[in-house]
Amino acid sequence: MQTVIRRFGRRRPAHWPSALFLLVILINTSLIALVPEAWLGTPLAVLQALLMIGCQETKHLAVHRTFLGNRALNDIVGVACAALFGVNFFAYRYFHLAHHRHTCTQDDPEGRLYALSWRTRWIWALAPIELPWVAWHLNRVGWAMVPAAKRVQRNAALLWMIAFVALLAVGACYAPRTLALAYLLPLALFAWIDFVLTQSEHFDVDVVSASYRRDPGSLTNDVVLPFGLGWLTLHRTLHRVHHRDPALPWFRAPGSLKADATAPRPHTYGAFVRRWLREGPRLWPMADGTRTGPHVWPESGR
Repeated sequence: MQTVIRRFGRRRPAHWPSALFLLVILINTSLIALVPEAWLGTPLAVLQALLMIGCQETKHLAVHRTFLGNRALNDIVGVACAALFGVNFFAYRYFHLAHHRHTCTQDDPEGRLYALSWRTRWIWALAPIELPWVAWHLNRVGWAMVPAAKRVQRNAALLWMIAFVALLAVGACYAPRTLALAYLLPLALFAWIDFVLTQSEHFDVDVVSASYRRDPGSLTNDVVLPFGLGWLTLHRTLHRVHHRDPALPWFRAPGSLKADATAPRPHTYGAFVRRWLREGPRLWPMADGTRTGPHVWPESGR
């Protein structure tokens, strides 16, 4: 389980891009709080939504301990970013590491998320409502996966989540405009933008038995965003690159993609949206093997 987070210990590049990203979030949030004009606050809120995609990726990178070189700071930032989305960081860590070990197999814990998803394309419109449901599923499943030695950290992360909710309540009472523009509106926009990115990660990949092994790169897709947006989102869309080398720092992902002569042509965001609207949501089979969407159990020996 620890393989994909220990490999990074052998190479510790400078992490100033990660520190710069955190600084940009701090500056943008401060500007939202300080600028009284709504016409200035609204574009800052849109930028905040894109940065929240980066925060989502920060949570993910911190799971692999590749966001910051210092392990303690890495986990602190991971706990803080996970709480933004209602997720317990340590529960998510072991949930996600299991996903890497069993990607697109019957033992992949992400499978239940897709198996219970609605068939309708209208699910995209409900993405902000889906956020707490996904968080609940991650927490419920990942909670029991945390080893006994890490349960103190898991419980501490839960206390921070409770404290964060209390801070949101204080903000609602004393700074509702700032809360709306710095968190609530960006969170909704984030959900709509990021929904299709989540769908793209393993779209059109067969689910196989747990004993069947495949190249991680063949199970994932890369999506390229318009110029500059990849850096705001920490290249969250280069998912094939990540699965091939989970220890790779995020700011090296574009170079890795360019250097990989075997990499298929990545999707553009717009191209994948059109494909998703044409083919519908990514759905997995249920436990009994019944069909829930375009994906079925492959024949034995595939």
